Amino acid sequence: MEFSQRGLICSCSFAACPHMSFSIDLRPACRALSLVLLLATPVGSHAARPEEDMQVKVSRQGDVVTAHAQFAVPVSARQAYAVLTDYDHMTDFLADLDESRILSRTEDSMLVRQAGKVRFGWFSIPFEYVRRVELFPGTRLVSHVVSGSVKQGDVTTSLQALNGQTVVTYDSKATLGYWLPFGIGDTAIASRIQKDLESLRLEMLRRKQSAGAGD
Repeated sequence: MEFSQRGLICSCSFAACPHMSFSIDLRPACRALSLVLLLATPVGSHAARPEEDMQVKVSRQGDVVTAHAQFAVPVSARQAYAVLTDYDHMTDFLADLDESRILSRTEDSMLVRQAGKVRFGWFSIPFEYVRRVELFPGTRLVSHVVSGSVKQGDVTTSLQALNGQTVVTYDSKATLGYWLPFGIGDTAIASRIQKDLESLRLEMLRRKQSAGAGD
């Protein structure tokens, strides 16, 4: 992907191409679409059938976008937490991530860099950001974007053991500062979040199966 002063130069694969350009500046669009990935935190997804009990709500007020989601998964809170914090291996199960790595860590926090592309049909939009993640083992993760494609973003993911399952509750709030282009609205954001969370749930179930039912 390459930007000019007038706009975006691209081909179908979004490589630089002198035969195609847009007359509007799409740099805000790239930053806006990266918000979708932030809201999904972690970002990216494999194609998966959404479960009926997956609840996702998205709303906007001015330039602030909030998202709330909840789902249950029949694994322990420890197993769910292990997947949610496995940033060094997230490219293995989150398809839109090209890079995910822990830059530094302490006993109760991590500094994480993630980058990749969000794909919408025939084109893709790059994203990248660094977030600080506060760790509350087995119960909660709280992350804050410190640099990158999104101006401001806060995410809290909570875990609660209930009737042999773990209920995962996700809340995100991000400041956009510009309009969402290409008809990307609340429904589209909610759909992507749902796919991302389903990918995480599938990875939790896969690891439980690999570890054996006795865990």
